[in-house]
Formats: sequence, structure tokens, C-alpha cells
Amino acid sequence: MPEKTISNAELEVMRLLWRENRPMTLAAIRGELLQTTKWNHSTIKTLVFRLRDKGVIKPLDKYGAAQYVHLVTENEYIQAEVPTFLDRVFEGNAKKLVATLVGNGDLTESDVDELKAYFKVKERGKQ
Repeated sequence: MPEKTISNAELEVMRLLWRENRPMTLAAIRGELLQTTKWNHSTIKTLVFRLRDKGVIKPLDKYGAAQYVHLVTENEYIQAEVPTFLDRVFEGNAKKLVATLVGNGDLTESDVDELKAYFKVKERGKQ
């Protein structure tokens, strides 16, 4: 993970690259983001260049037009961000996070069942 943080706007570019999971030209990135955001062309170019400078994407020069690929996977990003989020918002206490999600009704019954199954598998793996 890069040492510099990724802004919320930059994260939108990353989400696009993760979702597409293929090299994309700046024009293709713009085309997609112009449909879902109110950003202009120069804003998107700036975001792409910032991500490049942070080392989380890189251009591949093919056929004269740079195509950008992600160097950090979505999972790597999440793994790096979760501890920071937990520390900042929940004082490092994951139980508080889950209790908040359950208390607010953000987890469906199906989500809770999936988590229970996940914990059972993890517990069996420890034995």
C-alpha cells in the first residue's frame, strides 16, 4: 500500500479500475466516470495523475495511448484501511464496529448468518 492516503474521489477511480480489472485509457476512465459523477475532464485527469504519483496505478504505454492499471488490489486497500478506520472511529475495537452495525440494523439476518458461518469455519481452523 502507498504511504499516502487515497481520497474519496481517488477511490472512485480505483473502484472503476478494480471493477473493470483491465488496462484503461484516460479517455475510457473519463467516459465511465462522466456518467456517474459531476466531475469535469480535468478533474478526472488530475485524479488519475495523483494515483499514478502515489504509486497505486501505473500507465502501460501501448500503441501510443497510456493505459492505466491498478498496482494495489481492492483487498490490499481494504486490509490497509481497516486498522486505520477502526482506530480512528472505534478506538481499535472491532466489536464496537460490529455492535454498531447490528444496532443500526445495517446487517441483515442473512448477513448475520453468513458471519456466524464464517466464524465457525475460522474456529475449526484454529483447532
